[in-house]
Amino acid sequence: MVSNNQLFHLFLFLCFFQITCLHAQLCTQEQSSALLQFKQQFSFNNDASYNCAHYGIHSYPKMESWKEDSDCCSWDGVECDNNTSQVIGLDLSCSWLNGTIHPNTTIFYYFPHLQSLNLAFNDFGMSRISSEFSRFTRLTHLNLSDSSFSGKVPIEVSFLSNLVSLDLSSNYDLRLEEPGFELLVQNLTKVRELNLRYVNISSVVSNSLLNLTSLTLLDLSFCGLRGKFPDGIFHLPHLNELRIWYNLALTGYFPEFINSSSPLQYLDLSYINFSGELPDSIGNLKSLKFLRASYCKFYGSIPTSLGNLTEMTYLGIEYNNFTGMLPSSLSNLGNLIYLVVEGNNFEGKIADFLPNVKSLLYLYVGSNSFSGPFPSFGANLTKLVELGLSNIQLRGPLPSQIIGLPNLTWLSLDDNLINGTIPSWVFSLPALEYFNLSNNKLTGYVKEFKSAHLIIVDLSNNNLHGRFPSSTFKLVNLSSLILSSNNFSGELDMLCHAISIQILVLSSNSFNGSIPQCLGNFNRYFFILDLRKNNFSGTIPDTFAKENGFETINLDSNGFEGPVPKSLENCKTLQVLDLGRNKFSDKFPYWLGNLTWLQVLILRSNKFHGPIPNSKFKIPFPRLRVMDLSNNNFTGPLPRKYFKNLNAMMNVDEASFQLTYLGMLGGSTYYYNDCLTIVIKGSTIEMVKVLTIFTVIDLSKNNFEGQIPQIIGKLNSIRGLNLSHNSLTGHIPASLANLTMLEWLDLSSNKLTGEIPQQLKNLKSLEVLNLSRNQLVGPIPQGNQFDTFLNGSYIDNLALCGLPLLNACSPRTPQPPPLMFQQEDNTSSGFNWEVILPGYICGLAWGLVMGYFMFFRGKAQWLVRIIEGERNKSGKRFKKQSHRNRAR
Repeated sequence: MVSNNQLFHLFLFLCFFQITCLHAQLCTQEQSSALLQFKQQFSFNNDASYNCAHYGIHSYPKMESWKEDSDCCSWDGVECDNNTSQVIGLDLSCSWLNGTIHPNTTIFYYFPHLQSLNLAFNDFGMSRISSEFSRFTRLTHLNLSDSSFSGKVPIEVSFLSNLVSLDLSSNYDLRLEEPGFELLVQNLTKVRELNLRYVNISSVVSNSLLNLTSLTLLDLSFCGLRGKFPDGIFHLPHLNELRIWYNLALTGYFPEFINSSSPLQYLDLSYINFSGELPDSIGNLKSLKFLRASYCKFYGSIPTSLGNLTEMTYLGIEYNNFTGMLPSSLSNLGNLIYLVVEGNNFEGKIADFLPNVKSLLYLYVGSNSFSGPFPSFGANLTKLVELGLSNIQLRGPLPSQIIGLPNLTWLSLDDNLINGTIPSWVFSLPALEYFNLSNNKLTGYVKEFKSAHLIIVDLSNNNLHGRFPSSTFKLVNLSSLILSSNNFSGELDMLCHAISIQILVLSSNSFNGSIPQCLGNFNRYFFILDLRKNNFSGTIPDTFAKENGFETINLDSNGFEGPVPKSLENCKTLQVLDLGRNKFSDKFPYWLGNLTWLQVLILRSNKFHGPIPNSKFKIPFPRLRVMDLSNNNFTGPLPRKYFKNLNAMMNVDEASFQLTYLGMLGGSTYYYNDCLTIVIKGSTIEMVKVLTIFTVIDLSKNNFEGQIPQIIGKLNSIRGLNLSHNSLTGHIPASLANLTMLEWLDLSSNKLTGEIPQQLKNLKSLEVLNLSRNQLVGPIPQGNQFDTFLNGSYIDNLALCGLPLLNACSPRTPQPPPLMFQQEDNTSSGFNWEVILPGYICGLAWGLVMGYFMFFRGKAQWLVRIIEGERNKSGKRFKKQSHRNRAR
């Protein structure tokens, strides 16, 4: 039985609970309406929060739960004060928001008590950060990271003096201009976490950072900082994480840590201009778990005190100038998971170096001066997931047996001196995904791989032979297969099984047969097809599907024949097309001019024939940098319209041009450089890497005729021009003097007449010149590069004179220099009245005299006979020419 006293207490509790709930739940009507209006600015798209998965955060549209007839304090992502019912927190991170935040949006005006605002991982369409954020005067946490904000960070953000955490990171078009950074650091004296990664600051590091004594996290990576980094920041009393990586103009040294009280756990100094030695006092950083100091200028030996950092899980010091032996004390790092020391000058036998650390999962020691045979792994390293031993002079064969590495997914042994056959245990690794044995001296056959997880296989530049196992092509994850420069043989019928292939490089082998019809049906992620230097034959399947992803198709030096497949026009992302040294027989495939990404077109040494027609496209080949049509049977005039529109060969500002190599448009899983065989300065050269500023036109060894068009002078960024062994006539155009980047010019074996333009001596980059076997006359230009050319540049011409030839030039009346390059579109009249006027006056006087005789004296019989005689001769010539035309 329940007593009356108990019932009374229960009644009081229920009343109190009801009053409390009524008081705590209902938010104000204006705040509810303001939030609903804010919701209406956006659509929901899961791609807007794509990066959340990378950080292990679940994304979903939180705002979908917001309903007009419910209490906003119960809405997902909304936090209210229990006493006042005021909204004090908004967490809309990873909420699929897609839209623009307007400067006058409602949330700036109805939430004066807001303490926390998190809009991270959305897509606000390059919205500007509004100065109205300064209205949130009680704000302690502001997170706008990775949400596509852009423009200048307003100074008003620095007025939020109560901020404890500020994160503006990963907004790649955001900038913090002076004095914004200085004001921000000076005013946010309470801040504990400051993350400005990828915000463009581009200034000297502010010493005011030293006043932020509450800092626990500071991330200034990718900020464009410069000057000397203050040592004192390392010693801030509560600093736990310091990330300043990728500030290439930032200088400094690794500081001394005299005592062991530093709380630093995470330190990333990569890709900055720090130098000097690592101090022995680094051993005092007892709390340090993560140290990355890669791609800097550190030098000297590694202090043994590094072995005192027993909490260390990550040590990355790759690509510095460290020397000597790695200390054996590294074996004391019992928690070490990740060790990367590649790209230094460490020495000694690799077997003596490997640390005895059971926890180690990732080990990269490549590109050092280690030596010796492949190490025998003890039981302590059987947990390895990734092993990189590239370029450390490993010698001898791989061991025939090894203790199992059941977890190994990455094995990189490339660029060593390993010989013998590949042992069975390598093919039996059950979890292998990445396998690179390239650039060794391996022989024998390749066996069947047991791992179904293989993604990348690179066996290039060895002496392997036989048929490659067709089962490899059936692996559903295989994306890159590099077998170049071996002696593999067989046909490509197994290619149709490679459903995930992105890069296929089989060059310089003995593969044969034809290309299967399935080639053009591959998915849009097939980027690279390199079959050059094999024994393939037959025609190319005309089956290239729309929206395919090919970026490079290189079929050089095979036996392919027939026409160029018209379906190549569907390869909209194609950058490199090399069909050279085959047996193709076709007219010029003008429709390739519509491939706007095409940079290289090589058709050399085939059976192409006929004239090159005018393009039907407004701007054909806008990105073409290499055009090699040499050694074919092309006829007719040179393709003037193409020269006019080769924009990638005009006005290239190399000072601001990023020096990259020809490669892929999209992101593949393996790095690939295009390799081209080009005639450069008279020699056939195989370019294993081709800079994107490399530009050349080779139309030699054809039957082109007519004059060299003046318009070619617009290609002022071209490096090489070869028009030799044709039937070109007329003068050498003076407009060639505009080709200021030209390094070689070959116009030999044509029918060119006239003098060598004196303006060509201004080509100060010219290294090779060949004008031989023409009909040139007059003086050879003197000075600059022309003083370096020998007799061979000018032999077999009619009457050239001057050095380096023995026959001297006779004195003559100076002639005015020919006109420099002019447009050929007749946009201006081009008259020179100073030259024309005297002739005009003489002609007028002659006409008046003859008119007097004809009008007053009758016909001048002698003149009539001359004119009528010439008319009769002209008519006879016209009739003969008409008969010839009909006969054709």
